Amino acid sequence: MSNKSHADHPAFSPQWWDHHYQGHPAAHDAPSPQLVAEVTDLAAGTALDAGCGRGTDAVWLARRGWQVTAIDVSPTAVRAAEEFAARQAPEVAPRISWTVADLTVWEPAQQYDLVVSQYVHPDMPFGQFVARLARAVAPGGALLVVGHDHADHHSAAHAPQRASIDLDTVTAALTDAMWEVRVAESRTRLLAPGASRTSFHDVVVRAHRSEPGQPG
Repeated sequence: MSNKSHADHPAFSPQWWDHHYQGHPAAHDAPSPQLVAEVTDLAAGTALDAGCGRGTDAVWLARRGWQVTAIDVSPTAVRAAEEFAARQAPEVAPRISWTVADLTVWEPAQQYDLVVSQYVHPDMPFGQFVARLARAVAPGGALLVVGHDHADHHSAAHAPQRASIDLDTVTAALTDAMWEVRVAESRTRLLAPGASRTSFHDVVVRAHRSEPGQPG
Protein backbone atom coordinates (compact mmCIF):
# COMPACT_ATOMS: atom_id res chain seq x y z
CA MET A 1 0.00 0.00 0.00
CA SER A 2 1.19 3.51 -0.76
CA ASN A 3 2.41 5.59 2.16
CA LYS A 4 0.62 8.62 0.77
CA SER A 5 -2.65 9.65 2.39
CA HIS A 6 -5.86 10.79 0.72
CA ALA A 7 -4.78 14.36 1.44
CA ASP A 8 -1.82 13.91 -0.91
CA HIS A 9 -4.13 13.41 -3.91
CA PRO A 10 -6.78 15.68 -5.44
CA ALA A 11 -10.25 14.63 -4.30
CA PHE A 12 -11.76 11.91 -6.52
CA SER A 13 -8.70 11.76 -8.77
CA PRO A 14 -7.62 8.30 -10.01
CA GLN A 15 -4.93 8.24 -7.32
CA TRP A 16 -7.46 9.21 -4.64
CA TRP A 17 -9.74 6.33 -5.62
CA ASP A 18 -6.92 3.81 -5.74
CA HIS A 19 -5.81 4.86 -2.26
CA HIS A 20 -9.44 4.62 -1.11
CA TYR A 21 -9.77 1.01 -2.29
CA GLN A 22 -6.38 0.06 -0.87
CA GLY A 23 -7.39 1.35 2.54
CA HIS A 24 -10.99 0.13 2.71
CA PRO A 25 -11.62 -3.61 2.52
CA ALA A 26 -14.85 -4.79 0.92
CA ALA A 27 -17.74 -4.61 3.38
CA HIS A 28 -20.13 -7.05 1.67
CA ASP A 29 -20.87 -8.91 -1.53
CA ALA A 30 -24.51 -7.84 -1.90
CA PRO A 31 -25.53 -5.91 -5.03
CA SER A 32 -26.95 -2.40 -4.83
CA PRO A 33 -30.61 -2.53 -3.79
CA GLN A 34 -31.35 0.24 -6.30
CA LEU A 35 -29.85 -1.84 -9.10
CA VAL A 36 -31.86 -4.89 -8.05
CA ALA A 37 -35.07 -2.87 -7.85
CA GLU A 38 -34.68 -1.24 -11.27
CA VAL A 39 -33.05 -3.95 -13.39
CA THR A 40 -34.48 -7.29 -12.21
CA ASP A 41 -37.37 -7.15 -14.69
CA LEU A 42 -35.26 -6.13 -17.69
CA ALA A 43 -34.33 -8.71 -20.29
CA ALA A 44 -30.61 -9.52 -20.22
CA GLY A 45 -28.43 -8.10 -22.96
CA THR A 46 -25.25 -6.04 -23.00
CA ALA A 47 -24.47 -3.81 -20.02
CA LEU A 48 -21.94 -1.14 -19.11
CA ASP A 49 -21.16 -0.87 -15.39
CA ALA A 50 -19.62 2.60 -15.34
CA GLY A 51 -17.69 2.85 -12.07
CA CYS A 52 -17.79 -0.82 -11.13
CA GLY A 53 -15.76 -0.62 -7.92
CA ARG A 54 -15.06 -4.10 -6.59
CA GLY A 55 -17.45 -5.67 -9.06
CA THR A 56 -20.41 -6.67 -6.90
CA ASP A 57 -22.99 -5.25 -9.29
CA ALA A 58 -21.20 -6.46 -12.43
CA VAL A 59 -21.18 -9.98 -11.00
CA TRP A 60 -24.89 -9.73 -10.13
CA LEU A 61 -25.65 -8.70 -13.71
CA ALA A 62 -23.52 -11.52 -15.14
CA ARG A 63 -25.28 -14.06 -12.94
CA ARG A 64 -28.52 -12.95 -14.57
CA GLY A 65 -27.15 -13.47 -18.07
CA TRP A 66 -25.92 -9.98 -18.95
CA GLN A 67 -22.72 -9.53 -20.96
CA VAL A 68 -21.01 -6.83 -18.92
CA THR A 69 -18.31 -4.28 -19.65
CA ALA A 70 -17.13 -3.16 -16.19
CA ILE A 71 -14.97 -0.05 -15.86
CA ASP A 72 -13.33 1.71 -12.96
CA VAL A 73 -10.56 4.24 -12.64
CA SER A 74 -8.88 2.28 -9.83
CA PRO A 75 -6.60 -0.65 -10.75
CA THR A 76 -6.91 -1.88 -7.16
CA ALA A 77 -10.69 -2.04 -7.43
CA VAL A 78 -10.63 -3.80 -10.80
CA ARG A 79 -8.15 -6.43 -9.56
CA ALA A 80 -10.40 -7.12 -6.58
CA ALA A 81 -13.42 -7.30 -8.88
CA GLU A 82 -11.75 -9.85 -11.16
CA GLU A 83 -10.84 -11.98 -8.15
CA PHE A 84 -14.40 -11.75 -6.85
CA ALA A 85 -15.82 -12.81 -10.24
CA ALA A 86 -13.42 -15.74 -10.41
CA ARG A 87 -14.89 -17.12 -7.17
CA GLN A 88 -18.39 -17.29 -8.65
CA ALA A 89 -20.03 -20.03 -10.73
CA PRO A 90 -17.89 -20.85 -13.80
CA GLU A 91 -20.21 -19.14 -16.28
CA VAL A 92 -20.01 -15.75 -14.52
CA ALA A 93 -16.45 -14.49 -15.11
CA PRO A 94 -16.48 -15.06 -18.91
CA ARG A 95 -19.49 -12.74 -19.18
CA ILE A 96 -17.53 -9.76 -17.78
CA SER A 97 -14.88 -7.67 -19.48
CA TRP A 98 -12.86 -5.57 -17.00
CA THR A 99 -11.23 -2.26 -17.92
CA VAL A 100 -9.26 0.35 -15.98
CA ALA A 101 -10.20 3.74 -17.44
CA ASP A 102 -11.24 7.29 -16.58
CA LEU A 103 -14.91 7.58 -17.52
CA THR A 104 -14.59 11.30 -18.21
CA VAL A 105 -12.43 10.56 -21.28
CA TRP A 106 -13.08 6.89 -22.10
CA GLU A 107 -15.04 6.29 -25.30
CA PRO A 108 -17.03 3.05 -25.66
CA ALA A 109 -16.60 1.02 -28.83
CA GLN A 110 -20.28 0.10 -28.83
CA GLN A 111 -23.65 1.01 -27.35
CA TYR A 112 -25.27 -1.04 -24.60
CA ASP A 113 -28.74 -2.27 -23.72
CA LEU A 114 -28.13 -1.06 -20.16
CA VAL A 115 -25.79 1.58 -18.78
CA VAL A 116 -25.44 1.78 -14.99
CA SER A 117 -23.63 4.43 -12.97
CA GLN A 118 -23.84 4.38 -9.18
CA TYR A 119 -22.14 6.75 -6.73
CA VAL A 120 -19.64 7.93 -9.34
CA HIS A 121 -17.99 11.32 -8.68
CA PRO A 122 -16.49 12.44 -12.00
CA ASP A 123 -14.08 15.33 -12.36
CA MET A 124 -16.54 17.18 -14.62
CA PRO A 125 -20.01 18.73 -14.24
CA PHE A 126 -22.37 15.89 -13.43
CA GLY A 127 -24.89 16.81 -16.11
CA GLN A 128 -22.17 16.51 -18.74
CA PHE A 129 -21.22 13.14 -17.30
CA VAL A 130 -24.82 11.92 -17.57
CA ALA A 131 -24.90 13.08 -21.19
CA ARG A 132 -21.75 11.01 -21.88
CA LEU A 133 -23.38 7.96 -20.33
CA ALA A 134 -26.57 8.53 -22.32
CA ARG A 135 -24.68 8.40 -25.62
CA ALA A 136 -23.57 4.86 -24.72
CA VAL A 137 -27.17 3.59 -24.47
CA ALA A 138 -28.44 1.69 -27.50
CA PRO A 139 -31.90 2.43 -28.95
CA GLY A 140 -34.42 0.62 -26.78
CA GLY A 141 -31.93 0.49 -23.91
CA ALA A 142 -31.99 1.85 -20.38
CA LEU A 143 -29.85 4.21 -18.31
CA LEU A 144 -29.73 3.91 -14.51
CA VAL A 145 -28.05 6.67 -12.50
CA VAL A 146 -27.85 6.43 -8.70
CA GLY A 147 -26.09 8.86 -6.39
CA HIS A 148 -26.07 10.43 -2.96
CA ASP A 149 -28.97 12.85 -2.55
CA HIS A 150 -28.13 16.49 -1.70
CA ALA A 151 -30.48 16.05 1.24
CA ASP A 152 -28.20 13.42 2.77
CA HIS A 153 -26.11 15.61 5.05
CA HIS A 154 -24.03 12.67 6.30
CA SER A 155 -22.60 12.02 2.83
CA ALA A 156 -21.85 15.70 2.33
CA ALA A 157 -20.09 15.95 5.68
CA HIS A 158 -17.80 12.98 5.02
CA ALA A 159 -16.87 13.61 1.39
CA PRO A 160 -13.68 15.53 0.48
CA GLN A 161 -15.73 17.72 -1.87
CA ARG A 162 -19.27 17.87 -3.22
CA ALA A 163 -20.27 14.23 -3.80
CA SER A 164 -24.04 14.42 -3.97
CA ILE A 165 -26.38 14.97 -6.92
CA ASP A 166 -29.93 16.12 -7.47
CA LEU A 167 -32.74 14.86 -9.67
CA ASP A 168 -32.88 17.98 -11.85
CA THR A 169 -29.22 17.70 -12.84
CA VAL A 170 -29.69 14.13 -14.04
CA THR A 171 -33.02 14.54 -15.79
CA ALA A 172 -32.02 17.83 -17.45
CA ALA A 173 -29.36 15.89 -19.37
CA LEU A 174 -32.09 13.61 -20.77
CA THR A 175 -34.51 16.13 -22.25
CA ASP A 176 -34.08 14.95 -25.82
CA ALA A 177 -37.28 13.54 -27.31
CA MET A 178 -35.65 10.11 -27.52
CA TRP A 179 -35.71 9.70 -23.70
CA GLU A 180 -38.52 8.60 -21.41
CA VAL A 181 -37.71 9.10 -17.73
CA ARG A 182 -39.61 6.36 -15.93
CA VAL A 183 -38.14 6.75 -12.44
CA ALA A 184 -36.87 9.97 -10.86
CA GLU A 185 -37.02 9.99 -7.09
CA SER A 186 -35.17 10.22 -3.81
CA ARG A 187 -35.14 6.84 -2.12
CA THR A 188 -34.04 5.62 1.30
CA ARG A 189 -31.40 2.89 1.33
CA LEU A 190 -31.34 0.90 4.56
CA LEU A 191 -27.99 -0.28 5.87
CA ALA A 192 -27.13 -3.61 7.43
CA PRO A 193 -27.61 -4.02 11.20
CA GLY A 194 -24.56 -2.90 13.14
CA ALA A 195 -23.63 -0.12 10.72
CA SER A 196 -22.74 3.29 12.13
CA ARG A 197 -26.02 4.67 10.79
CA THR A 198 -29.30 3.14 9.62
CA SER A 199 -29.83 4.62 6.17
CA PHE A 200 -28.72 6.82 3.30
CA HIS A 201 -30.77 8.87 0.85
CA ASP A 202 -30.20 8.13 -2.83
CA VAL A 203 -31.23 9.86 -6.03
CA VAL A 204 -32.47 7.20 -8.46
CA VAL A 205 -33.13 7.93 -12.15
CA ARG A 206 -34.02 5.29 -14.73
CA ALA A 207 -34.61 6.41 -18.30
CA HIS A 208 -35.26 4.49 -21.51
CA ARG A 209 -34.16 5.44 -25.00
CA SER A 210 -36.77 5.02 -27.71
CA GLU A 211 -36.34 2.81 -30.75
CA PRO A 212 -35.80 4.55 -34.11
CA GLY A 213 -39.05 5.98 -35.39
CA GLN A 214 -40.71 5.95 -31.97
CA PRO A 215 -41.29 8.96 -29.72
CA GLY A 216 -39.39 9.15 -26.42
